[in-house]
Amino acid sequence: MTKIFSLDGKVALMTGASRGLGRAMALALAAAGAHVVVNGRNEAGIEKTKQAIIAAGGKATATAFDTTDIVKADAAIDRIEKELGHLDILVNNAGYGNAKTATEATNAEWNEIIEVDLNACFRLAKRASVGMIRRGWGRIINISSINAHIAREANANYCAAKAGLEGLTRALAVEWGAKGVTVNAIAPGYMMTPDNMDTPLRADLEKREWFAQRTALKRWGQADELDGAVVYLASNASAYCTGTVLIVDGGMSVKI
Repeated sequence: MTKIFSLDGKVALMTGASRGLGRAMALALAAAGAHVVVNGRNEAGIEKTKQAIIAAGGKATATAFDTTDIVKADAAIDRIEKELGHLDILVNNAGYGNAKTATEATNAEWNEIIEVDLNACFRLAKRASVGMIRRGWGRIINISSINAHIAREANANYCAAKAGLEGLTRALAVEWGAKGVTVNAIAPGYMMTPDNMDTPLRADLEKREWFAQRTALKRWGQADELDGAVVYLASNASAYCTGTVLIVDGGMSVKI
C-alpha cells in the first residue's frame, strides 16, 4: 500500500521553500523519494532547506529566483528539464499578504499580492505543464489558504488572490486532465512554524488563543501537518483526484 505514495524517480519544484511550510513540505516530498528542487528568493534559506533534505538522506538542489520574474522562472524550469531530465511535480507555495485593508491599499499594493499569489502561479503551471503533458504525467499543487473560504480584516487582496487560485486550479484540472496532469490545491488553516512564532498575530497570546478556539481541534496547525496532504496529491495515491481543494484547517471552516 505504501508504494502508491512513493515519489521515487520523480522531480519536484517547491517554490517558497526557504522556511516555514515550504521547507516542511519540501522535506516531506524528499522523504517520499522525490528529488526536490528548492526555490526561494533567500539563497541562505533555500540552502538550509537543501542541506536539511540531504542530511535526512534525500536528494535536493537549490535554485534562487523570484517567481514573479518571468524570464528567470522560465529559465529555471528549462534548466531543471535539461539537468534533471524532467519536472514531474510543481508545488506553487510562494506567496504572502501585506495586511492592507481594502480602504487603505493602493492599486500597487493590491496588484503586488495578486501578482505573487495568483499570476506567478499560473505562469509557472503553464510552463511546467509543457513537459508534463509531453510525458503524459504531472502533478501541480497550488497552496491556497483557508482565507479563500473565510475572511478576516485587512486581508482583501490575499483572500481574493487565494480564491482566484482555487478557481484556476479547477480550470487547469479540466484543461489538462485528459493529458495526464492533475491539478489540485491545499488550503491550510492557521499554522505555527519555527520562523513565524513572532508575527503579530501569533505573538499576541490572546489573539492566538481566539484563533485556536475557532477550530474544531482547539489548536493551531503544526508545520509538518501538511506533509500527508502534499505527498498524497503528488503521488499515484491521488491518481483519480483532480480539481479539488484539500482543506487542512483543524475544522475552522466547519465550526460555528
